[in-house]
Amino acid sequence: MARSIFYCILLVALAAPATSAAPKSPPPAKASGSGVSFAKQIQPLLRANCVGCHNAHQGQAGLALDSFPRAMKGTGKGPVIVPGKSEQSELVAVISGPKPKMPPGGPLSKSDVALIASWINQGAKNDGGAAAEATERLVVEVPKVSLKVPVLPQVASLAFSKDGKTLAVGLYREVRLIDVAAPHQVKVLRGCADVVHDVAFSPDGKLLAAAGGPPAQFGEIKIWDLATGECRRTIQGHSDFIYSIAWSPDSKKLASASYDKLVKIWEVDTGKDLKTLKDHADAVYAVAWSPKGNWIATGSADRSIKIWDAEAGKRLYTISGHGDIVYSVAFNHEGTQLTSASADKTIRTWNLTPEKGDPVRNITSHSDIVTLVAYSPSGKLFASASQDKSARVFNAANGATVRNIEEQPEAIFAVAISPDDSTLAAGSYDGTVNLFKIADGKLADTLIDLPKPVEAKKPPSEKKPGAETATHAAAPH
Repeated sequence: MARSIFYCILLVALAAPATSAAPKSPPPAKASGSGVSFAKQIQPLLRANCVGCHNAHQGQAGLALDSFPRAMKGTGKGPVIVPGKSEQSELVAVISGPKPKMPPGGPLSKSDVALIASWINQGAKNDGGAAAEATERLVVEVPKVSLKVPVLPQVASLAFSKDGKTLAVGLYREVRLIDVAAPHQVKVLRGCADVVHDVAFSPDGKLLAAAGGPPAQFGEIKIWDLATGECRRTIQGHSDFIYSIAWSPDSKKLASASYDKLVKIWEVDTGKDLKTLKDHADAVYAVAWSPKGNWIATGSADRSIKIWDAEAGKRLYTISGHGDIVYSVAFNHEGTQLTSASADKTIRTWNLTPEKGDPVRNITSHSDIVTLVAYSPSGKLFASASQDKSARVFNAANGATVRNIEEQPEAIFAVAISPDDSTLAAGSYDGTVNLFKIADGKLADTLIDLPKPVEAKKPPSEKKPGAETATHAAAPH
């Protein structure tokens, strides 16, 4: 398994426009008279295709190819280059196929694969001296672009308070608490490490949790006391950012789903890591806690949904059916059904028992990735958000469409239904937050609007002799 994971990660980096399909195994190349040069042939090839992901600063799979010594060192499991033996070198194996999943650019060409194999068969020698020994740093020139409008951070998450008076908005490094009746009244909770991917009010209405963290570094949960506005606790524990969180019904625990493939259960009062749920084969994007507190549901990039015993932390069973990443899961009000959203553009609902999950319905009303499903607090409705720039509201009992929020200017990433089932909040990629009336689908209010364009400064005009006096005389005081 470890070897296959290494292959998958390395394949992503070793890509260049393909001139033909990669061979199943590169033919061993005999050394030519002059030989293959590491400095003039191999090092430029690695820099162009591999070093972006495999370097001293970002060594994916533990491999760095930005200098000769690092390339020869290999990974923590051993070398990937065996001098004189290309057929035993993992580097050659992963760039030659047989069926690599490569980026749109395609695999390395036959000639590039053969060149690397030849260099290894000739002894994998360094003819570049100190230049090849040094770490190669990528230098990217970023052009200066003048902004026509101030940039808003994307809206990553939304949640209504228990009384419906406040909407929590998860943004970049902060959470905004907006008074729904008076949107100009905003309380800003700062100090988050990165994008706030999920916000959730505790069931008792006393606390707010916000989850995120910097990618590939750690996951973070901040918990605020709503009465005082103070940050009660900061929890860190995952090795990558947290995408979703869920409160236990008694408000004493939190479950977190992370890009590191793990789900954790935390004790809120102490921040203690109580359990780690480990069974997904890829990033976990979604977590939900059942209303009765007995089950936890998770959705993953491995296309599966898993149901867990919340107390024991044991997996009960796996639900399959989605054809792509499962981005969101949500229990109905009774905890007897689970609804899921996927990159396969579908919304599916499942009947749950302690032994299995059976399909109930499959909704295909969206034309692009469905990023979120969320039940209303009453349990009568659920809403969806999609990258097709629309949102939907459905009847929770039968899945019938209640309201379509027509195409918006940008993709909708987050939705939430007010406790009285009258209003749908929608947060978009462009940073706006709008409220829509569920009764007729009309816009009720805009809580965060796009900023006005910045007026460009006009260059000073050339003045004719004598014009300066006239200009000053005409200027208002």
